[in-house]
Parts: sequence; C-alpha cells; structure tokens
Amino acid sequence: MKGVRRAAGKLLLSLVVAHCVASTVAYAQGNDRSAPTGGRSALMGNTGIAFGSDGAAAFMNPATVVGIRDQAIAFSVNFLDFNNTHTSNWHQPGTVDASKFGPVNLGGTDIATAGFNPLPSTLCLFFTIAGPTGHDEASLFARGRQKLAFCFGTLESRSFSLPAVSFLGKTSAGTTSQAQSVAESWSRIQAGPTYSFALTDRLALGLSLHVVSTSDSFSLDGASITSEVGGGAVQTSLESGGHGQAFDMTAIVGATYRFGKVTVGLSGQLVPVHLFGNYTGVLQNSYAAVTTHDSALTVGSGSFWASPPIRVGVGVGIKQRRFTAEVDASFDVPWGSEASTSLTGSTTTLTATGATMAPLTASYTIPSHPVFNAAIGGEYFVSQSFSLLSGFSTNFSSVPGLAPSMTLGNLAPERMSWVNTSLGIGSYGSAGSILIGVVLGYGRGQAIALNPYVLPNNWSVVDTWAYDALFVLAGAINVGSMSRAVQEVQSVISTGNPDAFIKTPAKALPVSPDAGQGPPDTTKPEPEPEKTPGGTPLAPDKP
Repeated sequence: MKGVRRAAGKLLLSLVVAHCVASTVAYAQGNDRSAPTGGRSALMGNTGIAFGSDGAAAFMNPATVVGIRDQAIAFSVNFLDFNNTHTSNWHQPGTVDASKFGPVNLGGTDIATAGFNPLPSTLCLFFTIAGPTGHDEASLFARGRQKLAFCFGTLESRSFSLPAVSFLGKTSAGTTSQAQSVAESWSRIQAGPTYSFALTDRLALGLSLHVVSTSDSFSLDGASITSEVGGGAVQTSLESGGHGQAFDMTAIVGATYRFGKVTVGLSGQLVPVHLFGNYTGVLQNSYAAVTTHDSALTVGSGSFWASPPIRVGVGVGIKQRRFTAEVDASFDVPWGSEASTSLTGSTTTLTATGATMAPLTASYTIPSHPVFNAAIGGEYFVSQSFSLLSGFSTNFSSVPGLAPSMTLGNLAPERMSWVNTSLGIGSYGSAGSILIGVVLGYGRGQAIALNPYVLPNNWSVVDTWAYDALFVLAGAINVGSMSRAVQEVQSVISTGNPDAFIKTPAKALPVSPDAGQGPPDTTKPEPEPEKTPGGTPLAPDKP
C-alpha cells in the first residue's frame, strides 16, 4: 500500500507539472518584457542577462542557454494574477457644455475594478548537441559545448474588462444617467529556436530567431440621457472598437564573459522584419434631442504594424557559494512606431433627408518613445536544497501621453508605467526544482474615457493607477523522474510492486534553479536496505 501511495504521489506531481506546462499574464501597451517569462528571473527582479537559467534565457540573452543543465524540462507558470485598477473622474472626465447641460459637478465619478486572472505560461525545451554533458561548473561552460532550445513565451500581456458600468446623478438641469462597457487587451508572443555555444571556457555566444505575434483589441461603448437647460433631454451614444494582429521576425543576439566569480552579459534585439498584419475598426457617434439629432458611423479595415522595439541590455552578476546577485540595465529604441495602420472604408452620416456615405482613406500612427529600465535581484541559499529570492525592477511605457481623436486612430486606449518588487522561495532536489513567490507591482498612467457632456460626445484623458500581485509557480522537472513515475504506476497495476521495473537504483541527477546554476549537489544516494538470501528486506520501507 505504501508503494501504491508513493507511486501515485510521483505520478500526481508529474501530472501537475504537465498541466502547468500546458496552461494558458496583465500590463499595458508599450511595456516591453512586462510579462515574466521565467520563474527564477521574475523572482530575482526580472534579471537574467548575465545569469539566465530558465525560460527567460532565450528572450533576455540567448548566450546564457549554454549553461543550462541537461535532462530537464524547464517551465515557468505565472500562475495567478490579482489586479486592482482605479480611474479618476471616469463619469465626468472633461469639460462640460454648460449652455446645454448647465453646471455639472458630479460626485463619485471614480471607478475601480479588481479581480483574479489565470495566466499564460512560458515553455522551453533544452538539448545539448555537442560538448560535455556534466553538471559541474567546468562542464557547463566548457569550450565546445553547444545547446539548442525551443521556446514559446508571452513577453507582453494586458487585459482589462469593465462591462455594464452604470451611473446616475443630478445636475442643475435635472438628472443624468450613463451606461458604459469597456474591454481592452494587448499581447505580444514570441516563439522560435535558440542556439548557444561556448567559444572558450570564458566566452559564450548565442542567437535566437523568433516569430513575433502582436495582438491589439479594444471596445469603448457608452450611452447617456441627460436633462437640458430649459427643459427636455439629450440622448447620446459613442462607441469605438478595433482589432489588429501583426506578425514580425526578429533576432536576439547575446554574449557572456566569465572572469572569476563575475559574469558580464550583453544582449540585443535586432531590427525586426515585418511580415504582415491586418486591422479593422469602427466608430459610431450620435445624439438626439427634441429638435435636433446627429449620427455618424465610420468603418475601416487595412494593414497593421506593431513591431517589437530594438533592445540593448547589459547585465553584471556575481556568484558566491551561497549567494547570487545580478544588476541589469536595458534601453529600448523604438522601431518606426508603437502601432500604425493604413485603412480604407467609409463614413455614413444620417441627415434630415436620409443617409449619405463618403469614402475613407486614412493612416494613423501612435509614436513610440525610447525607454530605459533597470533591474536588480539576488538568491541566497539557506541550505543546499532551499533558497530565498528577491528583486526590484522598473517597466516604463514607451507610449507617449495620450491624445485621442474622433477617428479610427485611437490605437492605444491606455498607457501605464510600473515599478515591481519580488519575493520567493526555491526548493531543489534530484527529481526537479520548484519556485514559489509573488511579484508586487504599482503602476500609474492614463486612459481614454468617454465625455457625455459635450455634443457630439468626445474623448477625454483620465488618470489611472493600479496595484498588481503576480503569484508565480515555476521550476523544472527531470525527464527521467517523470518517466520513472509513470513506470512505477504501471508496475503497481501489473505486479503490485512499484520498483519491479528497476533493475538498478536510479542515478539522482543534480538539479538547480530552473535547471540553471546553483550550489553543486553533494548528497549521496540512500543505500539499499540489507536483504535476506531470499530477497526480503530486513527493515520495512521508510514512509
């Protein structure tokens, strides 16, 4: 019975890990590398240019892949995200047309939303194709060692949903009633191979070739009925929505140089090559009063560009027996623009005599600003199998101050800049490694809001701020351990003995942070119990 429980427990662990790898994170547009791509990297302040050792390595500095240990599946699951966002003056965001509505001074116009979100994962598979396959420091960085990796990661992700927001208030002219719904999302996914090799025992080089998919969608929809000065009321509505998808190719090059206990890393994301993209947008604005009315509907579709930035990063790290620390700095250079589109379509206007339609040909661009970010992090090993991790980082938006217009060109409905701090623990053993922790963030920025107190309605810019808690579950699992767990369960079913398939004791493989570089594993395998000539153990199995 103990054998059954032990085998089932190992299989359960394997299934949990497999589920986490297959599972399907939140920041704003223009925040490059805002979504954590590696568990250890995230818990060490989003560092990794010098000491990348998990799923983030291929994206931050491909040269660090050469030092990742073998026979492990590295995974990072940004397991659960809690976000609390506040927006000021949402229901009265701008100037008021006092000639129509009188003085409007509403209270309680701020809004707040909070909730948990399931988050996507990063998956990397690492293979040694040449050179030593040992697990000691000398083998990991030995001249001639070559590694190949295939990685999939979400580098940016932001989703915001606020359906069915209502507001009822009093003005000097009477009453006002509003109903709005907001949905926004932005994501950037990169996937492709990474090659890394050790040119010497000190110098390693690497290259990643990635396909980049960028998605941008939003919907801002609002309607209101407000009393007019002198009697009567005005009914208004304003709706804007769009969806864009762009595909690019980019290359990331990197190098690391080791001298003593210090490692310096350099990485650069090169000029992207745009493959294709498409965009569709709609804009509807109307109002109706006792004696007047006006309505216009604009639709358009066309191409879409949203290329990742050119990025240069440098990292310096020091590794002691019990302590690892790293400081990184990066500079993002915009390539072209944050997002742009060229559209064709039409504008249909309702008049007293009917509807008129005019063709539309237009191009819209959201410029991008250069951005500097910094990160610092460390890991301290309390024992060989247990560590504490912590870090701090910034993530500033490359989107400039918002300037919305009554067109299809509002491609960036919000912007947010963040500061983050992290804290976590790591557990390491022969079967794999697990890291658990939290990344706490505070962000400030702007958002586009509907102003219902001008005719026709228009857009205004409001301030917004947010608190974020990202709960991280990450690590690596030994492929051999997963295979042995499955075989043990098969043995239990067929023979009742989970160890029946094992001819010799399985060799324990040292595993360190996310299959990376930790203290050497000096533990010895537990000796087999002595047996009688008939093969019966002299002592029962330990629970």
